[in-house]
Amino acid sequence: MKRIWSMQQLYGRTATTLQDSLGISPVIADILAQRGFPQPKEAIEFLRPTLLNLPSPFCFRDMSRAVDRLSLALKQKEKVLVYGDYDVDGVTSTSLLYKVLSDLGFNAVSYIPHRQDEGYGLNSEAIERAAKAGVSVLITVDCGVTAVEEVALARSLNIDVIITDHHEPSDTLPEAFAILNPKVKDAGYPFRELAGVGVAFKLTQALLQTFGNSEVGIHSELELLDLVALGTIADLVPLVGENRIIVHYGLLQMEKTRHTGLEALIEECGLRGKPLKAGQIGFMVAPRINAAGRMDSARAGLELLLTEDVERASELARLLTKENQSRQETEKEILAEAIAIVEQKPLPKVIVLSSNHWHHGVIGIVASRLVERYYRPVFMIAEEGEEAKGSARGISGYPVLEQMTTQAHLLTKFGGHRAAAGFSIRTEDIEAFRIGLNKQASAFAETLFQEELKIDRQVTLDTVTGDLLHQLEQLAPFGFGNPGPILACQEVPVHSVSAIGKERSHLKFRFGSQGEQEGVAFRIGERINELNRESALDVAFSLDWNNFRGRETVQMMIKDIHANANWRRGESNGYHEVAATLDLPEILWLDWRKLSCEEWPILGIKEQMWIWDTTGVAPILRHWSDADDKGQSSEKASQPSLDHLNQGVGLGLILGLPLTEEDFGEGIEKLRQLGVNRIALAGFQSLPEERVRQRCGSISREELIQIYRDLLAKAKIVNPFHYGGDSKISSVERIALKIFEELGLIRFLGGTDKIALEWIPAQSKLDLDSSLRYRNSKERLETAFKFQSELSELVSLDDTVGKMGEGGKVNC
Repeated sequence: MKRIWSMQQLYGRTATTLQDSLGISPVIADILAQRGFPQPKEAIEFLRPTLLNLPSPFCFRDMSRAVDRLSLALKQKEKVLVYGDYDVDGVTSTSLLYKVLSDLGFNAVSYIPHRQDEGYGLNSEAIERAAKAGVSVLITVDCGVTAVEEVALARSLNIDVIITDHHEPSDTLPEAFAILNPKVKDAGYPFRELAGVGVAFKLTQALLQTFGNSEVGIHSELELLDLVALGTIADLVPLVGENRIIVHYGLLQMEKTRHTGLEALIEECGLRGKPLKAGQIGFMVAPRINAAGRMDSARAGLELLLTEDVERASELARLLTKENQSRQETEKEILAEAIAIVEQKPLPKVIVLSSNHWHHGVIGIVASRLVERYYRPVFMIAEEGEEAKGSARGISGYPVLEQMTTQAHLLTKFGGHRAAAGFSIRTEDIEAFRIGLNKQASAFAETLFQEELKIDRQVTLDTVTGDLLHQLEQLAPFGFGNPGPILACQEVPVHSVSAIGKERSHLKFRFGSQGEQEGVAFRIGERINELNRESALDVAFSLDWNNFRGRETVQMMIKDIHANANWRRGESNGYHEVAATLDLPEILWLDWRKLSCEEWPILGIKEQMWIWDTTGVAPILRHWSDADDKGQSSEKASQPSLDHLNQGVGLGLILGLPLTEEDFGEGIEKLRQLGVNRIALAGFQSLPEERVRQRCGSISREELIQIYRDLLAKAKIVNPFHYGGDSKISSVERIALKIFEELGLIRFLGGTDKIALEWIPAQSKLDLDSSLRYRNSKERLETAFKFQSELSELVSLDDTVGKMGEGGKVNC
């Protein structure tokens, strides 16, 4: 079926603001706005990820409890078992936590269950063996949050269980000693999309910050990020927020990894000495570790990541390559058989296939291949006598775990998330399972099953340059949740088309009147005659570098290509802004700017007054009852009541000078949502410059110089060094550290409240304006002062109303 090319909305003025503030191309600015970074400050944090933004591990409600229990285990030399999983996320989690526990002096052992013999997660037999071996603390990694019965068994055997997991919990949680899972209700952690290895990393952070000596504590966190990045990439969690930071720095660390086994594996993949990308790790490195757990036991992968013996590491890396080749052959055979079965009948909405000779370890990969081919949710099942095990993969808009829940009465065990899941079922119930899933799928719209190719931006062929690719690379690392941008050109002149590859299954294109731009499309060799007939084509593509005979050129990596693509274009976001403005009801503006608070005509209407208070560190909406008699904020503030919505009554007060047009507009919008259409401007005293700087997240050159001198003085005593600890790092200091990190003066090594830094002497004179953060903070401050000046000096509010795009009537 021909894919729909879905063109994203253009962001108009928002993208222009980003382009001007950050000095980036309109293409990059629009992509940033589409991906949820419409403001320069947000976009900078995305473009310049920093480890200084990692939340404290002690945000987890149970983290202190877990650390206290492990502190006791360390003192009493109790045996601690790290219990993992057989995929890459589980293997990296296990090796990560085992390494740190061992380095810190714990009596630690590790265990990964056998996929075929034991299956996923905690199992009773392993727990009983652990008890007999003298284990008193069991830490799960990448599993455990649904193991209610198994945890109860462990408790009965005097084993305290600490669960670190990232899977969706069920209604009933295990009665574990501590649970670290950002998806658990009231877990306390601000980022819920961590991989299993990400959660294990938070525990290692807490342990290093609590028990680490100066050597371990200063160096280990950064040096562990290569393992964390490997598991994070492999588990296909969204590469946004904390995951983006982890993978960004983890890839850099991987290039100079201190883990002997990982170094050997990178060498085996032919990636040694090259800049590493998330895609290379996901398609070349991770599958080799996965192969061991899929085909037999994950112990080889775990041993590889733990060994410090160079020869043994090379031997294991070669072994895993052979295992991966075997996995690929098995996968190829199962895929061919599955395709033959599917194409015997009309394509169903949900593909459910089973066989008694399929290898359970690879059916998940085959399911993914079938999703790519047919764009349908796929459930692959390996029958093992009366019992069967399955893997599921979904499509956009089809919640796999939720749909499986509708068939829970047929399943003996299941778990996972929205995009993928695993399950067990009685072989005799497979047909009922197939019928039930397809019956449920009939409730979805037909459009759900038509594949959509999301185009980030339409461009012209002459904009496809090395400069554009360099700017696109700033959006990396790419992966699930942050895909590599897909661009599109319409009616591109075709100079030539040729088949390439051993089996002539790929196509190379030359585009442009002189064939100046090269493009490559994989696995569409059969379309050569069709495409050769066309003089112009619509092309959807990503960009990459092509290094040939020492010459680096930009290459179009073609995702889809047609003479006339099936386009679906969204409206420009600017049109929505205009439409929304035209629909707004009239506001009655009241000008109290020059009145003292005693002169405000508010008698008898205080209970109907809402205040958009801009006098604090950050603007906030408050009811008059939460302010003193001068309208100043009290310590407590109530949230707006839904009872006030859309009643068109009451009075709104914009108190103080908003710093920006956005501040002003946000206040107006919040008041309008409460049904307020009379708004007064009052209390226009100038804010102290320091408060304005705080609100803008700005820092003066003098403040930077002083912090620079403090850091340099510490580095002269010992380098690396600790910073903070006794006194909390201030917001100004944190801004300065981010600027210095961006300028390459410091390297963050670990910690959250008390952090470890390495000073890197400058090799040439520093230009502060080369820091996006510093340059933008200056611009925000200048914009704020300018806006405040304009707002306070306007003779008539008609000018303000016009500027904000509002129609209104002024009354003094």
